Parts: sequence; C-alpha cells; structure tokens
Amino acid sequence: MQFGTVGPRRVYRFRVSGSPAYLMAEAAEHHGQIEMWPDGDGSGGLPPWSQPVDRVLCIGVLAHRRAVIVHSCGWIGHGRALLFPGVSGAGKTTLCRQLLASGQGQVISDDRVVVRHSPEGFRAWGTPWPGDARQALNASAPLAAMCFIEKTPEHRLRPIRPTDAFRRLLQTAGVPWYSPALRDRVLPVLEELVAAVPAFSLGFRPSRDVVDCLLPLVGGSVP
Repeated sequence: MQFGTVGPRRVYRFRVSGSPAYLMAEAAEHHGQIEMWPDGDGSGGLPPWSQPVDRVLCIGVLAHRRAVIVHSCGWIGHGRALLFPGVSGAGKTTLCRQLLASGQGQVISDDRVVVRHSPEGFRAWGTPWPGDARQALNASAPLAAMCFIEKTPEHRLRPIRPTDAFRRLLQTAGVPWYSPALRDRVLPVLEELVAAVPAFSLGFRPSRDVVDCLLPLVGGSVP
C-alpha cells in the first residue's frame, strides 16, 4: 500500500508485491466516506484482495474517532476486558487457546482488537479480522488492563511503567506513519491509554491455568 498524491488528491494505492497497483481509494474529510476505483482503465477487473484493504482504510476511520487497532488478543471476564498485545510469534494464538480451554470469559479476538476512548474511559472491541485461532466476536467491554505477552517456563505477571507500555504499544498498534495528519491523531490516544490503563508484562506457558493470573485484574477471584 502507498499513500500519496495524484494531482490534487491524496489517495491510497494498493498493489500486490511486484505488480502494478490495482486499486485506488480516496477518503473524504474525517474519513466519513471512502471512494474506491480500479487503477488504470479497469479492463482487467479487480483481483482478490490480497492486501488488507479494509484494515488499512479503517485505520483512518478510527483515527478520527479516537480509536486504534492493536495487534493483540482480547478477552472479557466479569464484564471487563483485558488486552494482550504481541508481535507475530509472541503467543497470541497460544494464549487464546488456553483462555478458551479454561471455559471462563469470552475471547473477542485472537489477533486484532480496536481500543477506543470514550467519555467513560477506554473500551476494547472485537473485530472481524481473526487470526489462526479464528476468534472474532462482536462484543466490547471497559478495558481493565493491558498485558504484554511472552512465553516463559512459568506464569508470571508484573506491572510495567507507562513509558515501557507506550514503547511496546508502538510495536503492536496500527499507527499510520504514512500520514502525518493521521499519525498525530493516533499517538495522543496511545499516550492517554498508557496513562489511564494499568499495564503488565505477562509471561505464560501453554496451560489453561494462566487464567488464574488474570481473574484478579477483572475483579474476579481464583477458584
């Protein structure tokens, strides 16, 4: 994907690696409306969308609504949500499967979660973009905590500072670096997020009892 100008218009250009662009998109002010059209004369038609067109365009829509997509697993327990950000290979799918096996709460996504600021605080929302565990639930809840995940021999949960949480979020949040205007809308949301929501480092092994570390964060008790 490229974001730039075509004459006076600022547009997205989507292409498959090594091939000419096949789709153009232009967003209206505030991303309230998006127009898309085939690049060139369109005689070849549109190929299957091998690029994440909808996700890329949603980043702009969300930026204007004080929201951001985070590469993470999301879970709701006792009416409150936990966010588990992680880069590819960190263990989001593994953790998701252990949470499902525990039989407690609901996994709202195993790969991408929308976090949005509202007058009542931050909420986590499921998205239609599942990962390998195929979990995508149309549900949301107030965000109780963020737990940055890694695989360790034993379960451990330790608090981290907002500055550390912000640094880690930059590796997993959908920050539109290609557009300074959109970037400058998203970064303040991330700063507010780490200031308002407790953050932890969660080390875990593949075992369903990892949920016992998480229940106190959402106001639950360990059986």
